[in-house]
Amino acid sequence: MAIGPEARAPVSCELHRGDEIDRSLVVIDRLGGGSRYGVFSAWDRDLFCKVAVKVLRPYRIDSERSLASFEREATMSAPLAHPNLVRLLRWSAAMPRPYIVLEFITAPTLGDLLDSEERISVPETVLLAIRMLSALRYLHTRGLLHLDVRPSNVTTGDPPRLLDLSIARFAPGGVRLRHSIGAPQRMAPEQCSHGLATPATDVFGLGATLYESLTGMAPFRPGEDGAREPEARFPQLVEDPHPVRELLPACPAGLADLADLVMACLERDPVRRPPSASAIDAAVALQRILERMGHDAPLAWPKGLRVRCG
Repeated sequence: MAIGPEARAPVSCELHRGDEIDRSLVVIDRLGGGSRYGVFSAWDRDLFCKVAVKVLRPYRIDSERSLASFEREATMSAPLAHPNLVRLLRWSAAMPRPYIVLEFITAPTLGDLLDSEERISVPETVLLAIRMLSALRYLHTRGLLHLDVRPSNVTTGDPPRLLDLSIARFAPGGVRLRHSIGAPQRMAPEQCSHGLATPATDVFGLGATLYESLTGMAPFRPGEDGAREPEARFPQLVEDPHPVRELLPACPAGLADLADLVMACLERDPVRRPPSASAIDAAVALQRILERMGHDAPLAWPKGLRVRCG
């Protein structure tokens, strides 16, 4: 991809309140980001509303790989329309600040809540599981793999949203990974060992997210950064997570079934994980858990409603 001289003009890495990303976007606040993007809340003068904006970092704009990843994320996200996925509103590849504009979500992420609370309640976790199963099924039926399902990429609120397709891939038949990719303590073994990523990889990420929601801890201990042996860097290659049932102080009705589902999602062998193609069956089973917990438990849909086709 050719880059014109204007792309090499000095661009500040820092954007502050009142700075313009371009003529249509003015920064309100910094939200975070990673090595590839800065993420900001901004006022969109075209849409006339508050939005979230992912801005490609200045030192990345000369990188063919970063620009290709930027365009892949934008073009994959643009046609998606699901209530549990954050919506891409528009994007621009114009230099010197390529950006992606997303709807602004006010609800905290699950990661934010876990930073301040020991764990999330069982009914909230079950509802979150049902919504995320729906989002993943939607992605997988369209040949997309998320590859980064974790608490900081899942918002709470109603409806909860699955965020961040920055490392997602269009891979209807799976994709052989060329390097380790994802959040180390939540990565499926195949993500750690350059294996074949499939929908089962996202199921593992969901299992890790639900495990942390229920127990307040990641399913695997931190690995050793820089270790030569993959098993030392990624304990999930050789270790099993501690059983969920043994980490909870109480066992409400139906919790055993939920604990078993979470542990099944965390199987090292992808073939042994629940298939995302049966997400509807899993969601119905989770709804039954909520119903068994009593009339105070919130339900994903009204009791007795026929939610399956046919």
